[in-house]
Amino acid sequence: MNSFVSRLVIFLLIGDMALASDMYSSVAELERLYLKEQQAGLKLESLLDLIKKQTTAIDQYLSELTEIRSANLDSRGVISNPINAFHMMRRLTIGWREVKTTLETHGNVTDIVQDVFKISKSFPNDEDLSGAAFSLAQLQGAYRLNVSQLASGNVQLSDRISFPSVRGLNARDCLFIGKHAFNKGLYGQAVDWISTAAEVARSENNRSASVSEIKPFLSTAIRVHDDVLEKKGPIGADWRTNPEPFERRAKSLRRARRSQEQQQQQTQRMRDITYTPLGAGHGLATNKSPEWSEWEELEVFFRLCREGEEKSRPTGLKGRLKCRQISHTHPYFILRPLKLEEHSLVPYIAVFHDFMSDAETEIFKSLAMAERLERSAHGSKRPGQGGVTSDKRTSKQSWVEDGSHHVVDQISKRISDSVGLNSQPSNVGSEHYQVANYGIGGRYTPHTDHGVLSKSMGGPSEFDLFRGDRILTFMTYLDDVEAGGATVFTHAGVVVRPKKGMAVFWWNLKSDSNGDTLTRHGGCPVLHGSKWICNKWFHSGEQFLKRPCAKKPRSRISYPGTTSSRLLNN
Repeated sequence: MNSFVSRLVIFLLIGDMALASDMYSSVAELERLYLKEQQAGLKLESLLDLIKKQTTAIDQYLSELTEIRSANLDSRGVISNPINAFHMMRRLTIGWREVKTTLETHGNVTDIVQDVFKISKSFPNDEDLSGAAFSLAQLQGAYRLNVSQLASGNVQLSDRISFPSVRGLNARDCLFIGKHAFNKGLYGQAVDWISTAAEVARSENNRSASVSEIKPFLSTAIRVHDDVLEKKGPIGADWRTNPEPFERRAKSLRRARRSQEQQQQQTQRMRDITYTPLGAGHGLATNKSPEWSEWEELEVFFRLCREGEEKSRPTGLKGRLKCRQISHTHPYFILRPLKLEEHSLVPYIAVFHDFMSDAETEIFKSLAMAERLERSAHGSKRPGQGGVTSDKRTSKQSWVEDGSHHVVDQISKRISDSVGLNSQPSNVGSEHYQVANYGIGGRYTPHTDHGVLSKSMGGPSEFDLFRGDRILTFMTYLDDVEAGGATVFTHAGVVVRPKKGMAVFWWNLKSDSNGDTLTRHGGCPVLHGSKWICNKWFHSGEQFLKRPCAKKPRSRISYPGTTSSRLLNN
């Protein structure tokens, strides 16, 4: 390629990179991207008819698209599988560069080339591909998936639950994912991915990457893994290793004893977190938050995502939970009672089954998609103010305002009546709806929803003081999720699995308006499917005539509704 064409291609690639960002963080965006790619593929097929000599780059690119079409899946069916989504991101970054170079050399098909370039303006960039690779590594670690199974194209959660992809991962893909796991401190997973890359390279006769290329990376990953394990232990805030080294090395007796003692302490601590029932081992039975470090809570979070609450909560904590129909003596709910299922009494966490109809959930999704979905941030409880984006929260969101649609107003009235709180005035009694869609392995690590008045947020404004903190969270699932995506409460040991139209709610504040740390919660990584949620946050300022008065400070509200609300004096 001459230097002029090289500079042109680089310029075009840089232009595309500026227009695309964080696409991997939303399945809806990936689905839209999939349709764009299919449109570009049809144009490329026309291009090949006009080019006398078919080029290898375009031919290889189209062979993958043809393979996908032969699977007879719609866009949702394809993109719901994280391996398929990763392949698409790779095609539209690395693969597309080779296609673009070929297109630049064929001036006799300018119209078709321009059509294809116009479509490609919305294609992802290298940052998106890196995000997709790391998300796949995180997904594998969170659910302890077999890397060899993933490389073969099978997302297998258990013997009974698996999701085959259109095609598997080649050696280059596995090496790429392993490098990203290594760079993020997931050293044990990095070794697994890179060693799998070597196995795949042998089976494919070094087609995509050679064993000789992979071996130096594998040696480095093993060496660093064992060094970190020896010096820092198996787990920390920004690193993870396996409990045992890959290679045994001679050490001085003194150093060996010190390292062994440290590892035994950390291993025992990890064993307590991993296997001990949360209520028995960490004080949940006494309604106190456990004293965990960030990484310890993250391990509990992943454990709940994998196992559910069956193995994590003592039977005694579940004995008083009930399912029932309630009406609050409200005319609407007398005709159509609320289907309440309790998940926890302290803190009070419950769900309303069939709270929204399928048609209502689709309206919320369409209203959100009509606005531009932006990457979700964390670290700020104020809409549009501050916050950072990171792999702690991988989703995209938009805000649906009260009054934007008659169905939105109907749902606001229904929520308000069901929990006995004022949602009006708009954005005062409650915030506008935050609608979010989670991407490849999309997750949100443990956090609390209260904290608007926290000094760590830069100090409350006069409006924040007037509106008060978030007293209640009401979250509705707008879609079913085939696997993963549960909402887990790490300190309460509660797991709520998403179901379309179901709503989960909990009280964030105690009677003295201080936050309840037992409400720490997170969104599990989406293993397969597309997760849509709709959040409605009520604020305490407008609820002074609605909240029951407490006889004791720091009491917890333990029931929805105004007439039947009660307080637990603990």
